[in-house]
Amino acid sequence: MKLHSIFSRCLSRASVLVVGLALATAFSACATPATTAVYVHPSADFANFRRVAVLPLENLTSERFAAERVREVLNVEFSAQGLFEVVEAGEVNRVLRVTKIGNVTELGPAELATLGAELKVQALVVGSVIAFEERRMGTISTPDVALSLRMLDVESGLVIWSVTEARSGAKLATRLFGVGEESQTDATLRLVRGVLRTLE
Repeated sequence: MKLHSIFSRCLSRASVLVVGLALATAFSACATPATTAVYVHPSADFANFRRVAVLPLENLTSERFAAERVREVLNVEFSAQGLFEVVEAGEVNRVLRVTKIGNVTELGPAELATLGAELKVQALVVGSVIAFEERRMGTISTPDVALSLRMLDVESGLVIWSVTEARSGAKLATRLFGVGEESQTDATLRLVRGVLRTLE
């Protein structure tokens, strides 16, 4: 009887262990962390860059207003985190019209110097919105956002910082239990905050 009891307890513990391992595997499979690639120029000193401007972003998605929405979040979060003084988007757009600089994805030394002087900035932020979509998995929303940014020194033309980050899929709790669903706006905000943390 005693031997049978010991055997039963061992079997019960083994069952718990198996279930625990299965749950751990499930949690691992469902998790979708952000993916980040960051470059900082070896001689970059961000203390020298007090004022920056975020130029219109390139939209590589099928969502018409994706670039404008992400740029707006970037401007707000730059200011909120106190990293730099940020030029208002409307002023940036006005200067681009006046200077007739249309292609902001390929700026040469002359364009960088012109924009730096007109906007009174030490650096310009350029980049692309790579993904911006919200898919449905049954009743669950799965937002996908991906962003690539570069910060250019207007004086030297050097890329002093670049980052590519993606946030994909529903959160773990949403996938498992259908709670805490993340909206497209939430996903974008979390992505931008993660991107800006690489500057700290």
